[in-house]
Amino acid sequence: MIIDIHAHFTPAKLDGRAIISLSIGDKDFASSVETCKALNVPLSIGLHPWHTDEGDTAQSCSNLIPWLSLPQVVAVGEAGIDRLCGGKMELQMEGFETQARLASEMKKPLIIHCVKAFDEVIRLHKTRFPHDPWIIHGFRGKPEQAHQLLREGFFLSFGEHYNNEALCLCPPDRLMMESDESNLSIDTLYARAATLRGMEAEELKEQVNRNIESLIQRQKGVFSFFLR
Repeated sequence: MIIDIHAHFTPAKLDGRAIISLSIGDKDFASSVETCKALNVPLSIGLHPWHTDEGDTAQSCSNLIPWLSLPQVVAVGEAGIDRLCGGKMELQMEGFETQARLASEMKKPLIIHCVKAFDEVIRLHKTRFPHDPWIIHGFRGKPEQAHQLLREGFFLSFGEHYNNEALCLCPPDRLMMESDESNLSIDTLYARAATLRGMEAEELKEQVNRNIESLIQRQKGVFSFFLR
């Protein structure tokens, strides 16, 4: 049962419950992919905005295509915009828009890293990809920002740090949970979030798993790969 939408590569997280996020700019990218393939671990692959200042962004995005075609890859990203780190804004926008297009063409959800750039992210979704499932990972915003993103059709993923009210107002079918780079286990994060939402942790896990399944099932033949 996949219950962790976004986790970074550590041996403890290769149990099949987490979608492991890898960036083509990572030092050990290829070997990490091979390890995950050998263990049938689901992946999201993208070009992190922090890596857009390293070489040719367009070429890096082009290099993503064969990796995104692997059956283990169920999502694109993390992609996005970070005003505090990474390449120039035009390079970040180029990388983000290209990955959004690839995600749309491959019918894969897009996992988004966004720092102080929600207006740009919302505008691109609204004008070019209004029906595509985009997930804001590590959402820490206030309730007003959560409402704005939810109105535009986004999913919100909550990790170790978040606004409690924003977590509680998120509709069950738009809610995701993640461990990201936290030292806390995903089970601990679920227990805390479930208490805040007034429900059992197992009930919350089942709901998030259904949400993740619904996005994976958009991809012909992929979900059955993980049921084998």
